[in-house]
Amino acid sequence: MSLNLPDTAYYLWEGTATCCHCDEQRLVIGAPTEQSARQLVQAYLPVVRRTLQAIPDAPKRVSVVVTSGPLAHA
Repeated sequence: MSLNLPDTAYYLWEGTATCCHCDEQRLVIGAPTEQSARQLVQAYLPVVRRTLQAIPDAPKRVSVVVTSGPLAHA
């Protein structure tokens, strides 16, 4: 399974998580459990950084937020 971040070319593999929000300042990834959120932080954040660096017009400073449990959409 891939995590497809909306309107971008960012892909993360083996994701059970979902992208809940993505804009120029913030990428919010929702994980089903706290344990999976921790695993995401360890496994995926380096991938996100490398992916952002590889895309020429990607924002240079993006806060990546990993959260567990249900999310309230703004």
